[in-house]
Amino acid sequence: MENYRNILLSPGARMMLGIAAGDAYGRRFEDLPFTEIQRLIDQEPVRGAYTDDTQQALAVVELMVSGLPFTPVTLSESLLAVYRRDSRDGYSPVTRRMLEQSPDATTFLRAIPAEERLARKTDGAAMRALPIGFYPDLKEVITCSYQSAVITHGHPDAYTATVSIACIAHERYHHQTPFREIWRRIRGEIADLNQEIIPYCDACADLTTPDRKTILEGHAGYGVPYTESRILLGAVLALLAQFGGCPERLLREAVLMGGDTDTTAAIVLGAALIHGDIPEILAGLLEHMKDEPFGSLYLTMKGDRLSSRYPSLIA
Repeated sequence: MENYRNILLSPGARMMLGIAAGDAYGRRFEDLPFTEIQRLIDQEPVRGAYTDDTQQALAVVELMVSGLPFTPVTLSESLLAVYRRDSRDGYSPVTRRMLEQSPDATTFLRAIPAEERLARKTDGAAMRALPIGFYPDLKEVITCSYQSAVITHGHPDAYTATVSIACIAHERYHHQTPFREIWRRIRGEIADLNQEIIPYCDACADLTTPDRKTILEGHAGYGVPYTESRILLGAVLALLAQFGGCPERLLREAVLMGGDTDTTAAIVLGAALIHGDIPEILAGLLEHMKDEPFGSLYLTMKGDRLSSRYPSLIA
């Protein structure tokens, strides 16, 4: 287990392990009532596997290190390839149907009617966005994360959340921007995409305590809804601003948000561990994943390749 807290792990490896560990840990609490989460959270965590959140991020990494251009076609091919070799739980019925019934990227890209795609604002695109932040050029980060979103999710909230999460990773990896300053740094770029989301994000990023009403609005009784990528983004901004420097507390607070706990935990842990130590509570879970096909050893290798191909601007 000590290897998973080793400071010599590359930022890409730490990010991928953070995504997988947050995903696998958080799935235990997904959709549970808040009182049940409070009861279970201090018990010994189960040894689980990661889900679609990590698998989609891995597909993005494999494309980025392949040398191929980042396009809707190449991303679709990568998403199809990782699913076919190792199908995972967690996909929405729509996305799973796309993956299972598309023989090629062209079919995949046509699987959702344009009108339906434009209305999709779930968090399925945002969950795969973190690795895109490793591109050194911010404009490329924005372009590629937008392309990644709109192949499946065309609603402004969905592509805005996706671009924002990629930009968060970019700020952490290439500039080591303090978590409390990240939203201010990326705010202008996000406003160009979706001005309507800015007041809500401002409020979430400025919180000093985990105020469920501000973050979750009408979903406070449930938690982060997978149907609302805007609220996922608000939760990510608030959690990282308040707890990003303490991954163990960050994990706890992400789970206590409720709702889509695996996605929330995967994103915030992945972002925090780009320059942070893996919490003790997750080391055993990662050890459990070690011998799985495409488990923690494979994620470490791919994360190392990501860091090697795209060195940090301040390294």
